[in-house]
Amino acid sequence: MHRARRHRERSGLEVNLTSLIDVTFLLIIFFVLVSKLNEVENVRLDLPSPQEPMTVLPDSKQQVVINVLPDNAGGASAYRVGVIDFPSNLAGQNAMKSHLAELYQANPGIEVNVRADRSTHYEHVEPVMRAVSLAARIAAGAGAPPASGMARINLVVLKER
Repeated sequence: MHRARRHRERSGLEVNLTSLIDVTFLLIIFFVLVSKLNEVENVRLDLPSPQEPMTVLPDSKQQVVINVLPDNAGGASAYRVGVIDFPSNLAGQNAMKSHLAELYQANPGIEVNVRADRSTHYEHVEPVMRAVSLAARIAAGAGAPPASGMARINLVVLKER
């Protein structure tokens, strides 16, 4: 007897969606007939061009990247300028300074990006910044324009992996 009552309750639940579908189709037809189909016209715009655009990407000649290659103990195993590796000892730092001075003499307006890992201690990044500053001063003393001599350094700290 319990089963018969449960079967009757289920058969009483029916949803008639016919009227809902009819209304939906009528709305679609209404919006299709009412809406306008406009052709897109190409409008010629005469936009001004800036005299000195600030969105121009810098030349590779205008930018030098120095990577501080980390070792396992938070130090630096080497310094990479472009594709040249310099040891992290004093002789390598002096060689890097001479190389940077040559780059500054060729192009006094270069920007230097120093990239270091977050785990690298600052005492291994500071010699790079000092070498860049000294190289800019050396280039300024060797006949470079007077505006040079000031080094522009961007320090980039990479996240730990």
